[in-house]
Order: sequence, then C-alpha cells, then structure tokens
Amino acid sequence: MIRTSANTLRYAAVAIAFSISAVGAANGQEFRTTRQYQSTLTDLSRVLGQIHAMRVVCNGTDDQTWRDYMLNMLDVEAPSSGYLRSRLIDSFNRAYLDTQRDVSGCDASTTERETELFARGRTLSENLSLMAAGETP
Repeated sequence: MIRTSANTLRYAAVAIAFSISAVGAANGQEFRTTRQYQSTLTDLSRVLGQIHAMRVVCNGTDDQTWRDYMLNMLDVEAPSSGYLRSRLIDSFNRAYLDTQRDVSGCDASTTERETELFARGRTLSENLSLMAAGETP
C-alpha cells in the first residue's frame, strides 16, 4: 500500500464501518429490506471481496480487515442462513477469486484501484444508510 494514501484508506474504512453499524441499528428497528436494498448489499459484498483480495496481495494473508467487515455485515444483515446470506457470501467470494486471479502484484495501479473501490464502498454504505432511514439515495 502506498503510504500517502493511508489516511484516505483509514477514513474510508471508518466510514464503511460506521455505515454498516448505522444500517444494523436501523435493521433492528423493524426495517424491511427491499430489492434495491438487497441489491446494494450485494454490490457492497462484491466491493469488499475485491478490496480484500487486493489487500491480501499487497499485505499478505494476515490482513483480514475487509473480510472482517464482511463478517460484521453478515452478522447484521443476514445473521441466519438463507437466500440473502448465501447471495452475499457468494458475491464476496466470487469477487475475491476473480480479483485474486486478475491482480498479479501490488503496484501503483493496484493501490489506485483499491482507492477507487474504497470510494465505491463508502458510497454504497451511505446509500444503505439512507435507505434504512427511509430516504432515497
């Protein structure tokens, strides 16, 4: 990972974690998931899988940051087995494997793509929070 982007990446990680927590709070208040909400969750799972693959390529298998975020999201959004949980896990795993296959090493283009994915993940998380609050993203 490039050091100059460390603060940006930390900010994105905190923003995504905060949004996942906010969505979980709304979910606990009888929030009903919609097709759009589930689709956005699936997109976020895909982004987390891609970012996780890049982090493993750049930092090694000890870096489980984004996998841990995915597990947290599953605990909040799909705590029991079922279609949604399976769909989210499948999206994460496919994105991870596809990205791992496509990314051969940790270079400037990898870290640039990682930064783009952080921004995408943050946007998806913010949209989930808005939907959970009954607003349109």
